[in-house]
Amino acid sequence: MSQMKELPQVGFKEAAVNACKKMFQFKGRIRRSEYWWGVLAITIAAFVLSLIPIIGQIAILFVGIAGIAMIFRRLHDTGRSGWWWGCSCCLGIIAGVLFFSSIDFQAYMAAASSSDMSAMMNVITSGLTGGTGIAALLLYIARMVLGLAIFVFTLLDSQPEANKYGDSPKYVVEG
Repeated sequence: MSQMKELPQVGFKEAAVNACKKMFQFKGRIRRSEYWWGVLAITIAAFVLSLIPIIGQIAILFVGIAGIAMIFRRLHDTGRSGWWWGCSCCLGIIAGVLFFSSIDFQAYMAAASSSDMSAMMNVITSGLTGGTGIAALLLYIARMVLGLAIFVFTLLDSQPEANKYGDSPKYVVEG
């Protein structure tokens, strides 16, 4: 009978290298240690790149793509589709569009030009209390709940057996 053997954890250096090498790789699986070390590496890289004008902003785009690819692979490792993250983004975009369409920007800009904070808040409040604004708020809440679920999924252990996304990067069959 074969048993599963756990491979050693991935360190910071290996995770940072893999984040760069697999920047556009959305298929496959990534184990928990590699994901979280990769998140740290990407966060540090994004901070450093943000200090560089123009070119740094373009480079941050690629760092962001690497982060998205990592979360897709991490969700695959737990047996879930990476499109959980995609659905979260779609909810956020739709909520943002609804939010901005619910606000009277001419009234807001008039209040802003006169530096009247209470008038600015009244414009935003009246926009959010309408049907479109309420729908935007509900979608934002749904996105937060989905984001929390995705965060919990990234904390879960790898599936020990192979799944439809590939072999386990953490466990190997011994014997």
